[in-house]
Amino acid sequence: MKKSLVNALGVVAIAIAAVTVPNALAQSDESAVRVSGADSMFGRIQILTRVFTKNNPAIKVNMIEGQLVDVGIAELIECKADIAMASRSINDKENKLAVQKGVELVERLIGYGGIVIITHPENPLDELSVEQVRKIFKGEYTRWDQLGGRGEMITVVRTDDTHHPGTLVFLEDDFLGGSRFTSDAVALTQFPGVLAKVAKTPGAIGYVRIRDAFESKPKQREAIKILKIKRLPCLVGVTPSRETVSDGAYPIKRPYYLYYKSNASADIKSYADFVVNRGWGSQDL
Repeated sequence: MKKSLVNALGVVAIAIAAVTVPNALAQSDESAVRVSGADSMFGRIQILTRVFTKNNPAIKVNMIEGQLVDVGIAELIECKADIAMASRSINDKENKLAVQKGVELVERLIGYGGIVIITHPENPLDELSVEQVRKIFKGEYTRWDQLGGRGEMITVVRTDDTHHPGTLVFLEDDFLGGSRFTSDAVALTQFPGVLAKVAKTPGAIGYVRIRDAFESKPKQREAIKILKIKRLPCLVGVTPSRETVSDGAYPIKRPYYLYYKSNASADIKSYADFVVNRGWGSQDL
């Protein structure tokens, strides 16, 4: 009796461990499509993956959470992953490594994620140009009256480099052209914190994602002002939305890619096709 009980408990323990062990490619089913990379993409891709596997039960997909773009692309090149999620295009270092290893990659653009610029609700300005936003973030503008606003000091609010590094890296490397945010910027760990800080700080300006600006709690949305952004000073400002990001009208957006090897299996290509065809901003799940 004791032996049977011990064996039964052992089976239960193994089952629990199988469920609670963090996703790791080394522990995943070798026959499954292994997906690694940008953690900022994990939530959205996971939702699409659930739809895909429901419609294609014969194809298994294992995703690993909490990784960076760099790790995902490195694992793809080193044959530790089948697909890399990337919130930026492949860089020179990764390109050289792939060439050195004799690996040819396929780049698939899923779509774009909008970066929404928000200010304190009492800010009289309703729109800014891309270049004005750049200069504010870099600290070249320090007062709102330099932009036609009131005589208030500008407080820049950004995310830090630990919880949402992908967004920060994109903004500094791409949007700011390799420059860094002003050293006076307030760095917070999460986007809800950015919303709250901007809402209660006169003169504040910050950035959040589309879903933070439009899909958060009503009180959070109503406590801030969402600015229209124009690509050039002569153009009309565009309100950010999934539609204006998708059609290219809204100018501050970051790309999302899938990468896989050119000799990938039919299952890998089928999965990638599904994700790309559904697109980044589609809601018809």
